[in-house]
Amino acid sequence: MSLLRNSYTALTWVGAPLVLAYLRWRSFRGREDKTRVRERRGFTNVPRPNKPLVWIHAVSVGESIVALTLIQAILKHSSHVHFLLTTTTTSSATIVEKRLTKNTIHQFCPVDTPQAVYRFLEHWKPDLAVWIESEFWPNLMHGTQKRGIPTVLLNGRISLKSFSNWKKLKGMIAALLSRLDLCAVQSEEQASFFHILGASNISIMGSAKVMTTPLNVDLKKYEALKRQIGKRPVWLAASSHPGEEELVFKAHQILKKDHPDLLTLLVPRHIERAHSLQRLASKEGLVSVLQTEATSLTGVDLYIGNTLGELATLYALAPVVLMGATFVEKGGHNPIEAAQLGAFVLYGPHTFNNHELYKILSSLELSEKVQDGDQLAHSIRPWFTGPKESYKEPLSLKIYREEKLSNLMSLLTPHLKTLRMKKE
Repeated sequence: MSLLRNSYTALTWVGAPLVLAYLRWRSFRGREDKTRVRERRGFTNVPRPNKPLVWIHAVSVGESIVALTLIQAILKHSSHVHFLLTTTTTSSATIVEKRLTKNTIHQFCPVDTPQAVYRFLEHWKPDLAVWIESEFWPNLMHGTQKRGIPTVLLNGRISLKSFSNWKKLKGMIAALLSRLDLCAVQSEEQASFFHILGASNISIMGSAKVMTTPLNVDLKKYEALKRQIGKRPVWLAASSHPGEEELVFKAHQILKKDHPDLLTLLVPRHIERAHSLQRLASKEGLVSVLQTEATSLTGVDLYIGNTLGELATLYALAPVVLMGATFVEKGGHNPIEAAQLGAFVLYGPHTFNNHELYKILSSLELSEKVQDGDQLAHSIRPWFTGPKESYKEPLSLKIYREEKLSNLMSLLTPHLKTLRMKKE
């Protein structure tokens, strides 16, 4: 054991009471589920299935949707397998609980103290651990590998800043990454990062987010909102951040000159901002309504989404979508879900968090980069030729998705074979 990891383990052991106090503070602030904080400490009342158990860890919403797609794909080949899906955020838990498939249990991931990790692993005893993307917790990774549990990293991605930080702690991270049974990363650049940090068994899989199945559309809500919109021209700004809404308002004002009945759909990344956006819209002379209060859209310029998990309905309705976090330096949110539901994707200059996804959509002619509010309005206008006819996934994207998912399953097959052996 390296001196660094020894020190980290000792600090997290001694600091466990402080971590507990921090969890309570987060719970008080609504950032943890008050009814399930015990899970973050490694406790649970849920029994372990008496079947081969695959533990999949996904940090937040995007990774959770990848995990659910992966679970469905594995079940097609290994129906006897059960799954433990862990997440970190309350928003991801909300999404996951609505979409849990058979043979799947959801829990919150334990905090990275030796005590919580021991309780978690001692109870669940997974037969295979699959970690998605880039959350490296030393105690959790070491505890899993020390028990001889095969470990797989999928969709590996590490930012340049994190890469620089981990290089300073290479003595700790190299020992963990080198013991991965499979390190499947998003790109050649990522392969280089992980190799330098000590990983072996590296494969390039592309981005797993392009492999996810299209979101389910609530037909009842879709039809109801479609009737309210009628023949009005409509577009969507999805997962927006402060600094981006002003561009949305500007584009609306420009487009409204030729389309006075225009309806702009706006969903902020953080829905608690919905009321402040109403006030901001009012200052711009726009009439707005919150999704939860929209009994009529007559005379409304701006329809503001303020609920979780309902973007699919709006993606299905909108022919064109501006993807948020691309006009501020946050790197761009996942555009694949919108494209899968038949929406053409517009985006700004900042896509570094999901660069591969935007590159894929561009190559399939399903997206376009824009620079400012004027160009945004110009790029939206051609999509106002009539109501969107269908939210069917574009064939080119469907073929690409299925090929990539098949390639991923080929990478996983050797590790899944050990689970079949356990069944026998």
